[in-house]
Amino acid sequence: MIIHKQMSKGPKIKLEKAMKVAHRFLTLIEPYTEKREIAGSCRRQCKDVGDIEIVCVEDPFNKLDNLFHGKYPGMVVNGPRLKRFKYPKSNIQIELYITSRWDYGRILAIRTGSSAYSHIQLAVTWNRHGWCGTSEGLRRKKECEKKGSVWKIKKDLTGPVTKPPRFDNEYEFFDFLGIPWIPPQERNWKSVHDELNY
Repeated sequence: MIIHKQMSKGPKIKLEKAMKVAHRFLTLIEPYTEKREIAGSCRRQCKDVGDIEIVCVEDPFNKLDNLFHGKYPGMVVNGPRLKRFKYPKSNIQIELYITSRWDYGRILAIRTGSSAYSHIQLAVTWNRHGWCGTSEGLRRKKECEKKGSVWKIKKDLTGPVTKPPRFDNEYEFFDFLGIPWIPPQERNWKSVHDELNY
């Protein structure tokens, strides 16, 4: 089960510096977002941080594209769900994950990680409950088909697609999975499979 995430291969920065940058970035995007939160290794309070990850819900009346134009300094990815910024001189990479109000808690949990925790605890659990992760959020596996490592809703599906409840926060998402919420700093799991440890 794959939860796609860019692996940070560059040098790491100290948590204190990363948190200062992350809070400045939160202030920058505040007028363009309904909610926003630091995720990743910053949220897990790791001493050394590769990427600074932020999860947000965009303001529908003042979109992030009003801020992040095509020539915004340092922006290397400008997609509808991911915007990435690289600043090699300071060894800083910022990843901004844009999600919907109803999937916010799930995406925050996934992007908080660790990657091994997201795979082993979160994705395996929703899979056991008969759900799969699609680009539109969790959907019933029986209503989807897998192409490679990607799940998509069946094109010939008749009737409405089954949707999970709304996840306004992590607590609602963990309740849905039937597992206890634990503080982010307790999610620094490692896997015996190296490809899950990033």
